[in-house]
Amino acid sequence: MSCKFLLVRTDRIGDTVLTLPAVTALRNQFPDCHLSFLARSYTEPLLKRYAGIDEVRIYDPEGPHQGWSGMLRLAEELRREQFDAAVLFHPRPELALPLFLARIPLRVGSADRWYRFLFTHAIRQHRSRCERHEGEYNQELITPLLATESTPALEFHFQPAQVSPIRQLFPDAPEAFRYAVIHPGSGGSAPNLSGEQYRMCVEVLLEETDWRVVLTGGVGDRGRMEQIAAGLASERVHLAPGGLSLEQLLDLIAGASLLIGSSTGPLHLADAMGTPLLGFYCPAVPYTPDRWGPYQQREWVITSPVQGPRRCDSRRCPNGKCLELLSGVELRSRLQKRLQTAEAQDAR
Repeated sequence: MSCKFLLVRTDRIGDTVLTLPAVTALRNQFPDCHLSFLARSYTEPLLKRYAGIDEVRIYDPEGPHQGWSGMLRLAEELRREQFDAAVLFHPRPELALPLFLARIPLRVGSADRWYRFLFTHAIRQHRSRCERHEGEYNQELITPLLATESTPALEFHFQPAQVSPIRQLFPDAPEAFRYAVIHPGSGGSAPNLSGEQYRMCVEVLLEETDWRVVLTGGVGDRGRMEQIAAGLASERVHLAPGGLSLEQLLDLIAGASLLIGSSTGPLHLADAMGTPLLGFYCPAVPYTPDRWGPYQQREWVITSPVQGPRRCDSRRCPNGKCLELLSGVELRSRLQKRLQTAEAQDAR
């Protein structure tokens, strides 16, 4: 049966990644349906690389979708498409209202918001308690569209890379070589290691392997990346340009033998594409890996050695930046163990 579904996620890259298995689940159930994804422009390259998405629609709250008139514009755009169902993964009233005004027959969203009356199916989840993984919360939201009563497993299906940036970043490297990616930034969204701790990770990689090491980050991370790399073996340590596109970052991560970072989009990209990783997390709500950890590699998450509090705010951390309490001995030991398993995985 022909149908048109709209999936809505308009926040960060990592959040969007954890929504993508819903595309796979719906495609498996409805192979002939038309699947549209409403997102911000910066996640468009990611969505275009994911198997099963027929159309990416751009949400621009600073432009044509700004304010009350923008919501009406978005509602009219969606109404013309005659969608059969819409799922709002990113709960915002300015997104829920256009779905309602567009008269989409089946509208799924959170029951824990005051505007739940705008949905035909409101799912109670209590996400703020972080009792389940974010990906599982997302999968639960699509159950009103599925014939089965069980929640589908999370499956990621990225399409192969079209153009690789590797040779541009390593023009002097041999034809076949291995590399690790270290992403020391976090955008301030979660607790993180110190620059010194990331430098130790680079040193361990240089000592234990013959790999190259690539430091990635945004334009604002350039200074931190330079401090981490200062004085190290320059022919094996590379700073990816701050202007690296998301498409290039996807290809870079897909080809890596290991990615190291905290709770960020690149960590979830690595997990989704099957790249081995080592991630660092605060154990407290809302940063806990129980909700935000890499779904397929949660055994490779390191948390800080603190017992509390259960709920925390990294801007006023009672433990004084808990991840920086991880000892050098612990970091070195866990990274060495991860390298052993990554080597074995590559050997297969």
